[in-house]
Amino acid sequence: MSAIFVIVLAMLMLSKTNGQDLSNVKQLYTDVFANHQKEVLPKVNQSTPLQISVTIYLMTITEFDEVDETIVILGGMGCSWNDAGISWDPTSYGNKIYTILPSEKIWTPPITLINAVDVLGPVQGDTKTNAYIFYDGNVTWPLGGVMSAKCTTDISKFPYDSQTCKFQFLSWGLEERELVLNLASDPFSVQFFTPNSNWNFSSYDIRTFSWNGYSTLQFSITIKRASLYYSVMVVCPTILFGLLNPLVFLLPVESGERIGLAMTILLSYAIFLTLVSAAIPASSNPMCILLIVMIVTIVISGIIVVLAIYVSSLYYRDDKMKINAFWKFIGLRLPWSKTHNKIATETVSCEKPGIGCSGDVNVTWQDVSHGLDVLFLIVSYILICVLIGVYFIIVR
Repeated sequence: MSAIFVIVLAMLMLSKTNGQDLSNVKQLYTDVFANHQKEVLPKVNQSTPLQISVTIYLMTITEFDEVDETIVILGGMGCSWNDAGISWDPTSYGNKIYTILPSEKIWTPPITLINAVDVLGPVQGDTKTNAYIFYDGNVTWPLGGVMSAKCTTDISKFPYDSQTCKFQFLSWGLEERELVLNLASDPFSVQFFTPNSNWNFSSYDIRTFSWNGYSTLQFSITIKRASLYYSVMVVCPTILFGLLNPLVFLLPVESGERIGLAMTILLSYAIFLTLVSAAIPASSNPMCILLIVMIVTIVISGIIVVLAIYVSSLYYRDDKMKINAFWKFIGLRLPWSKTHNKIATETVSCEKPGIGCSGDVNVTWQDVSHGLDVLFLIVSYILICVLIGVYFIIVR
């Protein structure tokens, strides 16, 4: 398009030096366009297809709706072709080598977006645009407007997802034997592009092919979500809640606060999940992986509450209640058990000459409770770290 502007500017400067005036333009319009039949397909050989060169201009990404699977862009197209019914001798009209007319005065291709959301009609709609018409019959016609298309979405990697949307254009009512869409030498331009605050433009693909007897132009764009807001407001709190929850096992049972803290974290995360659910796209095919992580995290949080209650109940068991072999293993043999060091010390004492052995180490329910605390703390952190790690591996 920039090249066209330069050419037009040069022609305007040239026209000033050749004394063109309004009478030349009026005479040109009378002689050439008064009897021009715009309903006739403008090609000399009606048995060969008319060649249309197309350039796509992306102005901005207006909206993307993951749930409705629709994308709205503001875009334009530059179409060029040769109209065999238009020609004149520039020397007869003050060296006028081009003119500008409203596009409805000449034949224009009925280019239609066939995967549109609402209305199936010409791309330009009701927008009135001008066409640049040259003395040799070459026509350059800019058109465009707001385009809404269906777009299959994949939000499984939200909020680090990318979406690829396709816009398919064809000349509705004119099959491939009548008209062929070709790519211009510079088929895509973003020189007028305005960025979107939620979606970043990543890449594009543009191609032409035959589809059901029609010459079709397919324009695809890949957009990537701006994820900083969701990372700060959704992902980071989810990770924080997950890492905070197991810390209840570090609180002494005697303080009486561990169950209260576990319940507070669980309820806080439940409220947080309710608040942020509106920010996560509601789609089941495929389901958002972040939502699965959040559900698993709240399940782990609920299990931690149950385990904290159970460990507290063990701590306050009557010492007269018999401790079986399994609980003795938890209280004695695990490396982090309070009585584990006692066993090691007494073993060394028994090996020294002249020192008597003290016999079996006494295991209490408090020892068992402490062993379970550390065991549950380690297992909880392993599960949460694996969950977070798998999530970031998948989305990245």
